[in-house]
Amino acid sequence: MDNAHWNRIAALTLSLAEMKAYGKEYGRQVVKNAQALAKALAEYDFPVARTDLGYTKSHQVFLDYGGYKKGRQIAEKLEEANVIADSGVRIGVCEVTRKGMKEEEMQRIADLIKRVIMDKEQVNTVKREVSKLASEFQETEFTF
Repeated sequence: MDNAHWNRIAALTLSLAEMKAYGKEYGRQVVKNAQALAKALAEYDFPVARTDLGYTKSHQVFLDYGGYKKGRQIAEKLEEANVIADSGVRIGVCEVTRKGMKEEEMQRIADLIKRVIMDKEQVNTVKREVSKLASEFQETEFTF
């Protein structure tokens, strides 16, 4: 906070209060979801980093395509289907966890990713299914 912007202070206060109330539960679910997504992707033979260490201990899954160029191509293809990843091909699960998705939905997400990248299915078909999955989770959890 660089200045006294009351709207920022209010937003930060609410965020801190929510994390005090729900942070541990939310954090545990985020890690469970990230690990479930990583495991499902690894079972589809995606190059998931750190399989030897349980895939991840954080909010994201890293697919190691060995460089920016290939990673960027993968990320752009996923984005066409409304699956957002960066060019390192890191896929985060914070937002979907906050929307109430659990490990079962991580398998569904992995399947959608596989259909775009490995099966080279028509992006628009997968995009509709991504939207359908998202529409099933309209409530925000871990909040007041």
